[in-house]
Amino acid sequence: MTKYLTTQVRTESSPVGYPQMRIFLIVLFSIFLSSCSDSTKELSGNYCLREEGRDLNDIFCHSATGREIPANIISYNFNDDFIIASQRPKMTDDPLYSETHYFNGRDSMYFWLIVHKSKMVLGPLTKSQFDKALSKYNVPMTLDRHPYD
Repeated sequence: MTKYLTTQVRTESSPVGYPQMRIFLIVLFSIFLSSCSDSTKELSGNYCLREEGRDLNDIFCHSATGREIPANIISYNFNDDFIIASQRPKMTDDPLYSETHYFNGRDSMYFWLIVHKSKMVLGPLTKSQFDKALSKYNVPMTLDRHPYD
């Protein structure tokens, strides 16, 4: 009969005990949560306003086939049928967005209209183009909401 040799390994207790480790993990988790500043507001038609700071607010679609409105959103409004927004683009393109052509340069204000029924995103538009689109699609809203309101 073969005898098996077993050894018992004795480990020294850790210099950091369970209560100290628990406190450390709670503090670490709290720091992690406080560093996540992103906030989102659900809009309509599967779109969301993402607020990442005063100059980093954009509107994106939860669906991969939807089109986004790049940062920086200045004002917006929405109902069940439409989303409208004014935007002053950032100075450089964010790699998350498809390239957007800003025909008056990046220091101008642009306007956007999302029509849920036809899954259409119009923009960037000038103020006069935007006003015509609002009239054409009978949009009953004004730009009176602001990120962080």
